[in-house]
Amino acid sequence: MKNNILKQCVAAILAVCVLSTGITVSAAQSAPNPDSIAQSLYGDVNDPAVPTPPGAASVPYDQYLGALLDVFYRNDSRAFVALGLGTAEEAALLYNSVLDSELISLELDNFIGMECPEALENDFRTAMMQMLGGARYAVAGCELQADGTYQVTIVYEQMIIFEPLMNLYIVIVTDMATKWFDGSVPFPSDEEMMIQLLAALCSSLNVCLQNVTYAPPALTTVSIEPVDGAYYPNLDDISRLQALLFDTDAVMDF
Repeated sequence: MKNNILKQCVAAILAVCVLSTGITVSAAQSAPNPDSIAQSLYGDVNDPAVPTPPGAASVPYDQYLGALLDVFYRNDSRAFVALGLGTAEEAALLYNSVLDSELISLELDNFIGMECPEALENDFRTAMMQMLGGARYAVAGCELQADGTYQVTIVYEQMIIFEPLMNLYIVIVTDMATKWFDGSVPFPSDEEMMIQLLAALCSSLNVCLQNVTYAPPALTTVSIEPVDGAYYPNLDDISRLQALLFDTDAVMDF
């Protein structure tokens, strides 16, 4: 019985790993049809509403990337709309689809073996919104490369969130398990236990988000590459950026 409980605790801790990965990958999979983006962004290169940055042939690829990141992380559609990538309503749908995908990837129902309480699911959604919205980055220019791709420079400050989250969560889970075994509190059913563990995870995340810190500024790049005559961000670079914006590697130290 004790081993089974420890396994369940580990399963709940693994939820942190799920939470810390795949955000921008899901975002890319949920993105608007590339053809529609290309048509509206590249349809009229002489459109004064789409300025031409220095060094780029005709399209502000740094602004293009910045607009997508602003929607994915900050739910900010201003640049998205200004560049003709879509309407504010379409940007909102894209942002919400990213959040929905992440909640699905958490597999909350599978962790507790039943439908996750709506209030807890909403709490996770709110925490996810706050975490994404706290990402610090700024697009800082675009340069054409010899191979025909464009390299966008990004200044970022890594959010230190997962290391303190794991430290706090393990302390809380250890205390909960101790009280279950010594009889201080009633021993929960399997479903109740998982709900308590997930609620503790969400609560720990909220505490850490209220006291979040950031690493010093650093630089990274994202390549914008030609695909069927249009240019799109390299998904491997986007995933790497994700890992830089949040201290996801800290999870592997536990």
